[in-house]
Amino acid sequence: MNVRYPKTSYWPWSPSIGRGDDVHANPARFVGEDMVVTEKLDGGNTLLHAGKVYARSVSAPSDAKWMAMVKKYHAWKVNEPDVWLYGEDVYGVHSIEYEPVAEHETFYAFALRNGDGAFAAFAEVEGYAKHREIPVVPVLFRGRFRSVAEISAFMKQAHVEPSMLGGEREGVVMRLARGFAATEFQDNVCKSVRPGHVQSDEHWTRHWRPCRIAGRAG
Repeated sequence: MNVRYPKTSYWPWSPSIGRGDDVHANPARFVGEDMVVTEKLDGGNTLLHAGKVYARSVSAPSDAKWMAMVKKYHAWKVNEPDVWLYGEDVYGVHSIEYEPVAEHETFYAFALRNGDGAFAAFAEVEGYAKHREIPVVPVLFRGRFRSVAEISAFMKQAHVEPSMLGGEREGVVMRLARGFAATEFQDNVCKSVRPGHVQSDEHWTRHWRPCRIAGRAG
């Protein structure tokens, strides 16, 4: 099973769309279904599995210094051999610096896969994370949209609001609330990102710095 997190297609009217990246071909797909819209945090795509931490490449466990907090507080909690928990790690500052966070709140789960490779329902992601005291990405909407126009209006408003972590909002991710097979990912998930969204994760690693930690000076 390929456990690398799939690339997410863009909402057709996203303020920024990566060069050469896929745009969702059927926005009406998200109308009339139970949906969850979450904040897209500006961090590193991170996988927790069998007690170890992996970056997006998932070729080998990561020993990067910017994953120190997720290793310390959460990786060891995801110890099952048939569970893969994906999240955004904001300990290493990318292009947005959020308000200070606690050491145990630098990682935010957003997806879960089990032994058959399917993506779990979002409620299952929340339940798994809550049981293990792992933060989950901020939820901005739960329910059904009645039209593509209603989704677009929601997205437009979401982009002018600040991040739930304080500071600028990177974007939003919309997904079906229910679970689905990995082969259905591109149909059931899409994202919308702010203008000027940085496409590469490589630049920040050269001179990386940690995010501001609550209660710590500097």
